[in-house]
Amino acid sequence: MDTVKITSLVSGFGDIAMAGWTAMVPGQGVRSYALLAHCGPRESGSIMPRVATALGLDPTPGSLTRRLRGKTHFRLSEDGWVTLSMPGGECMEYLASEQWRAACRRERYACLYISYLGFRSDASVEGHLQDMVQSGRFTLGLVRLRSPVQGR
Repeated sequence: MDTVKITSLVSGFGDIAMAGWTAMVPGQGVRSYALLAHCGPRESGSIMPRVATALGLDPTPGSLTRRLRGKTHFRLSEDGWVTLSMPGGECMEYLASEQWRAACRRERYACLYISYLGFRSDASVEGHLQDMVQSGRFTLGLVRLRSPVQGR
């Protein structure tokens, strides 16, 4: 897992964690993945489905949005930071591994999971992902990469 940076969105969604990782997809190579999860109780109620809708994803649990509505995109900086730019000028960022950035540059997108389970402070990212996938409480979108940002 890459470094996680907790950010508070100004739109009233509260504290949201963002993490990233890479995984080998048989026959397709290494892919970049990112996760957004609300920091709090196990059930995040309607917060993250609202975030999914605001980012242009279908909020239906288990759905895949191949073409996002709106201006949501990733940008990569030269110093390793990944920025998720959202409608309304909001953004979140975290420090990604070189492998994550290389896979994202190669594919021109990253797969963004939005978890509908709360991210507890005592949970690992790996444990949260396992619970999320097993429960089907997420949505997934392919978020395009825009041209790299110069510096930060």
